[in-house]
Amino acid sequence: MRYFLVAGEASGDLHASALIRALRAEDPEASFAFMGGDKMEAAAGVAPIVHYREVAFMGIVSVVKNLGKLTRIGRQIQAAMRDFAPDVVIPVDYADFNFRFIIPYAKKELRCPVIYYILPKLWAWRAGRIRQLRRYVDLGLSILPFETSYFSDRGLRTAYIGNPCVDAKLTYLAEHPEPVEREQMLLLVPGSRQSELRDNLPEMLAATAAYSQLGWRVVIAGAPGLTAADYAPHLGKYSDTPILFGDTYGLMRRAHAALVTSGTATLEAGLWGIPMVVCYRMGGRRIARLAFERLFRVPYFSLVNLILDRSAVPELLADRAHSVQILSILSRLIPEEDHRRTDQLQALAQLQELMGTEPSAPRAARAILSYLHEAR
Repeated sequence: MRYFLVAGEASGDLHASALIRALRAEDPEASFAFMGGDKMEAAAGVAPIVHYREVAFMGIVSVVKNLGKLTRIGRQIQAAMRDFAPDVVIPVDYADFNFRFIIPYAKKELRCPVIYYILPKLWAWRAGRIRQLRRYVDLGLSILPFETSYFSDRGLRTAYIGNPCVDAKLTYLAEHPEPVEREQMLLLVPGSRQSELRDNLPEMLAATAAYSQLGWRVVIAGAPGLTAADYAPHLGKYSDTPILFGDTYGLMRRAHAALVTSGTATLEAGLWGIPMVVCYRMGGRRIARLAFERLFRVPYFSLVNLILDRSAVPELLADRAHSVQILSILSRLIPEEDHRRTDQLQALAQLQELMGTEPSAPRAARAILSYLHEAR
């Protein structure tokens, strides 16, 4: 079969590359075309029609400034879809682009099945988009266990196929089977965007300074796609703090506790069983926290708490994510005997059990092929 995938970010490139390999294992005659990145190219054996770097715009202002370029690329991808004549179109996350240029075109113009991999988080915001999903998407593949009932109850056929973070953990363990011990290390995971580094990293460094003076090793996990130069403006007087790239899982495996900026990294840290404080400062403005509390449709903003449906890990949002408050909570997670540490470790063990140990990419591939065979 002929598969056309659309990914617009590094994470989508990673997850889609695993899906491509799984599809090839199930369908030896598979051929691929895509917008994506280097990992998808390595898996598919063909170059992307457009590299995701061409659409890597962050923030409303940047998107508006580059709207003409985005529209041009959207039309280019539509033309490539028409020429490729796929048996199925698979958007991968990246909702704004896929909603505007991909799913309506695939369904209305190509009359092609659309299977959405990594559904947009409508349960948190922009719930009205469910109408577009119902209209243009034949099957949604969910990577969060609570999403299946949410989307199914709203009329979208949905299958839970596991989470790619589980795949990544299993792959890492296969490549690094040696046992490790927790070290006297505090890990900082301050995000992957410049705005996240600016808002969160200085507070994290200030919060852990006291432990650094006591001999603890404080380490920053460098994000993929960034360099040391991206972190330098935000280090201040802590410029000697090491930034380690390419082994975030190894650091999560060995660190005693972590400060994590909200996002996928919270789930990754949870799967590695590291006690954490989740921070998302957003400029430190109280109004940002109040807006979240009043406008968003969910009680938590970390994936760990959302999946467990309870306050298992502490969350500090906006004005509450300052160094004094971070240190106050972190200090309770350091002693091995403190019940707040042991309670969180038990919760993270429950998270790992809930997420399972079966790779998600093969499940996704089987769900796609099952639907396509059924629809014939």
